[in-house]
Amino acid sequence: MTRRCFGQLTRREMLTTVMAAAGAAVSGKSAVGAARSAEMKIACGTVTFRKLPLQEALERIQRAGYQYVEPQATGPWCPHVDAWKDDPQEFRRRLDQFGFQGATALWAPHGAIIPDAESVEGITQAIRWAKEAGIPVVNAGDGRIPKGMSEDDALAVLRDRLARILEVAAQCRVYLAIEPHGSFSLTADGLQKIMSLSESSWLGINYDTANVHRATYVETIDGGYSWTPIGRRQDEVATLKAVVGRVVHVHVKDVVGARCVALGEGKVDVRACVEVLRRHGYRGALSLETEGEFDADEGQRLIETSRRFLVDTLMS
Repeated sequence: MTRRCFGQLTRREMLTTVMAAAGAAVSGKSAVGAARSAEMKIACGTVTFRKLPLQEALERIQRAGYQYVEPQATGPWCPHVDAWKDDPQEFRRRLDQFGFQGATALWAPHGAIIPDAESVEGITQAIRWAKEAGIPVVNAGDGRIPKGMSEDDALAVLRDRLARILEVAAQCRVYLAIEPHGSFSLTADGLQKIMSLSESSWLGINYDTANVHRATYVETIDGGYSWTPIGRRQDEVATLKAVVGRVVHVHVKDVVGARCVALGEGKVDVRACVEVLRRHGYRGALSLETEGEFDADEGQRLIETSRRFLVDTLMS
């Protein structure tokens, strides 16, 4: 199987694009719309099946028709990858066995950079593992500012830890993508402030549509989780427009209140976000994410419905 950066098309994808264009002509869809569908990769996070073994999660995602997956190394919340113990080459072989074209990103252990003293060790370990596993992006968040710490001090901590992490990212040629997952990153101004802390070309954004929409994110404690609002809700489309030039990976997530639902069934304007990405020429992954809070059959329905939504959106 040929592996490459997401900005390049393999012979298989080129052929798929040509065939899609031909099929589109027959069905009445434009060839341009068909070509667009090959520019962004549709992925599914294994976190939807975080309560199941990785093998079963991959089987279900493959059954739903996805060609790309996104694992997490965030045990006990989602223990599908252990960046210290698991063999990255075995992970690659497992993806090959299921016929996946690759993994789009890996959520890092100790991924809350500001409050977690082990974040540099955890994220750099994930970056090294991702390199060997053929994964181009590692996701992390700024995290919540500890009580009693000023914003200036928090930014100083973040700058220092980013510098050490990004040194390894540059060596491994793996992106560190900051998700809206903390005190700064849930707004456009905050994301821009984080991006300004380093000149490294290996620093980018993993844009999460729902985290911005509701101004909150999941904090995990001993395998459980909680939703804690931070500040005011943001316009997910306007925020994306402000930072789209730094986006290297996207979590497409839809919600009603604090519950994840299939794309197109909630309150998040995912379709408009995809259009912003399309207009900017984004060629990376649209990775479906949920919090895996439901049973396997409900999760299966959700990922199948969401994939149909994304295919339709990219072909329109």
